[in-house]
Amino acid sequence: MKFSRTLPAALVSGSLALALALFPSPARAETSAEIQARVNEAYAKLQEYTMELELANGELQTVTAELEETRGQIAQTEEEIERTEEEISRKEREIAQGQQAISDRLSDSYKHGGTSLLDVVLGSSDFDELFSNLFYANRIADYDAELVEQVKEDRVELRQQQDALQRQQEQLAEQESAQSELVAEQQAHVDDVNARVAAQESYYEELDQDLKDKLAEEEAIRIAEEEARRQQELQQQQQGGSAGGSASGNTNTDSGNAPSSVVDIALAQVGKPYVWAAGGPGSFDCSGLTSYAYAQVGVSIPHQSQQQYNLVARKGHLVYDIGSLKPGDLVFWGNGGSASAIYHVGVYIGGGRYVHASSPGVGVITSTLGTGGNYVGGGSPV
Repeated sequence: MKFSRTLPAALVSGSLALALALFPSPARAETSAEIQARVNEAYAKLQEYTMELELANGELQTVTAELEETRGQIAQTEEEIERTEEEISRKEREIAQGQQAISDRLSDSYKHGGTSLLDVVLGSSDFDELFSNLFYANRIADYDAELVEQVKEDRVELRQQQDALQRQQEQLAEQESAQSELVAEQQAHVDDVNARVAAQESYYEELDQDLKDKLAEEEAIRIAEEEARRQQELQQQQQGGSAGGSASGNTNTDSGNAPSSVVDIALAQVGKPYVWAAGGPGSFDCSGLTSYAYAQVGVSIPHQSQQQYNLVARKGHLVYDIGSLKPGDLVFWGNGGSASAIYHVGVYIGGGRYVHASSPGVGVITSTLGTGGNYVGGGSPV
């Protein structure tokens, strides 16, 4: 009988060991700090790709402008070639007309027995008239010949210009072809970087959502643990007959929930755009986000980062050490680390992280909080 009772126990023990071997315990889930590190890395890579895209687009605009300029030069050269060809045609007509005029004059002189040198001599009344008649006869012949010759020279010069323009046109055509290839290559590069930006943006948004989910999970655990402690304290106080302590515990719980609500509200705005002076709900600047989050829990604070800092300082809640910050506290940055030149503010969400309306093109994001630089501390405005 002892053997029969021992065997099932051994079988159960063996089955459990086999199950543990076949189904190992799940890997440890990432903490929000670890996810935040990946979010920051993804965001940095997204910024890198975005900058590369801006440079690629700028280069594309440059090479496209150069291509358009070359095409303009080609069009201008074609117009000049056309005008030169028209001028050459006009000169050729002038040559033909001049040659025809000389030919007609010679033909007419031959047909009608034109004036011979003897006629010029015998028809002159004196030496002066003879010299004059000979001079003008030669002059007319020379003028006709010179006129035709000048037009021929003009035609030669125009043909040289035409040849030069055609060579220029060929060079510009080669340049256009090379620049067209360059534009196509640059466009392909822009498309590639665009695709990388889109993929990285999707990855970043996915990680950011994972972070928000993890923060919400951790916050829910924190609230549950806090409630459990409160119930335990309440039970102990009731057992000790202390009713006043119970009331005090309720008061502390109520006041402790407000910062949590501010964090939840601020985190719900992640992904919305940054617009200067905007206070929500569709877009925010840095102080607009913080004032909006507090307004949703019934607390009015100024929509100006310097005034928010001054409010925290007046309340005596200002701390510098990150370990002293509580979720819902405001965190500040000043030019040169100066408390009198505050330029940025965010909401501390715990775990060394904060949510803030970063800048145009970035919008509302979460980031890791670090001391040093322009960080000047933080604290509660209430």
